[in-house]
Amino acid sequence: MCAMAEFLRMSNPIQHYAWGSRSVLAGLQGRPCPTERPEAELWMGAHASAPSRVELDGRQCGLDEVAPHLPFLLKILAIEAPLSIQVHPTSDQAREGFARENAAGTAPDAPHRNYKDEHAKPETVVALTDMWLLAGQRDREALAVLAAELDLPWLARAAASPSPLRHALELSDDDAAAAVRACATAAGPSSQEGTVSLTPGLEPAELTRRLIRLLGHHYPQDRGLLVAVCMNVVHLAPGQALFTPAQQVHAYLSGTAVEVMGCSDNVLRAGLTSKHVDVPELLAVMAQEQQPVTLLETLPTPDGAVRYPLWDPAISLVRATVAPGRPLVRETAGTCMLLVTEGSVTARAGCSGRGGAAECTASSGESLVCLDGPSTVTVEGTGQVFLVEAVTPRRP
Repeated sequence: MCAMAEFLRMSNPIQHYAWGSRSVLAGLQGRPCPTERPEAELWMGAHASAPSRVELDGRQCGLDEVAPHLPFLLKILAIEAPLSIQVHPTSDQAREGFARENAAGTAPDAPHRNYKDEHAKPETVVALTDMWLLAGQRDREALAVLAAELDLPWLARAAASPSPLRHALELSDDDAAAAVRACATAAGPSSQEGTVSLTPGLEPAELTRRLIRLLGHHYPQDRGLLVAVCMNVVHLAPGQALFTPAQQVHAYLSGTAVEVMGCSDNVLRAGLTSKHVDVPELLAVMAQEQQPVTLLETLPTPDGAVRYPLWDPAISLVRATVAPGRPLVRETAGTCMLLVTEGSVTARAGCSGRGGAAECTASSGESLVCLDGPSTVTVEGTGQVFLVEAVTPRRP
């Protein structure tokens, strides 16, 4: 079986969400820019709604046909504007929600559908550039101090409640509108709303003022702003990573990143979006106690690569810089996917110590997949690569 292993070139769909960039993905792949439409996400995987395609046995086929049980979805995110405040369900919640919406006759592509599949969506994001995001709930004592510094009575009441996030989400429309106006007043005027930037090292009150101006520029009068103020503001430097478990509130604000997640597209939204918002369902899914936000501790390997711990021990993620005389060599046991984010590389998969394996090249913004294992993967050339491996059922 090992001798038959080979990399296949992938053709990957781009998602044109409004928050995407007109230059990042095109620039990464060497295409002309600006693009006609925003390009938000490059999907690499077997999700049935937008599967990658490969050529296998002389024909083009979807990865969902040949690797239907692939347990991860790999993405590049190009974040030009803040994403929605959102929560992903657990496996049990996803199965129940998916069955409920099917029983109600909700079309699979209906805009108001919450559950696109019956899977959980844990996700790990690795920054390619400086990245800003919101995650979890700020400490209640810190929120009380922030409320006093910004003179925001609604925030003081939220901080005194059992769950500040829930308090913000359950405000009446009139109270929420008044709180959003108060936030705008606290943030102060800005003559350059479109260029508001978040900067590491700012004290909490100033960082929050900038956050309010940033979100107010993109989503005027949106009550999701109140939820954002109650959340932790997190900065990731290139190479740093964060894990978001099911039921954790989060939102990405800016930057470019690689993301590996469960193979799911289930999203419950609470604001800062033109997409469907379902606050009652989000509250039903959201954990009452939000987990503390801690950056992932990366694990250096002897050959200079970096391994990121994932939620499932059957899935692994490695980032490496390859250079002449410094290849990446890995023994893999299952399906593996190679993404190039800088430069150009040549990859091959075969038995350790045996030649003859077919080579496949890939440049920045391209990806390859090897469906069979075990094998020895060798990546040579110059550039930065991410290698994701999952032990999956063998192909028939």
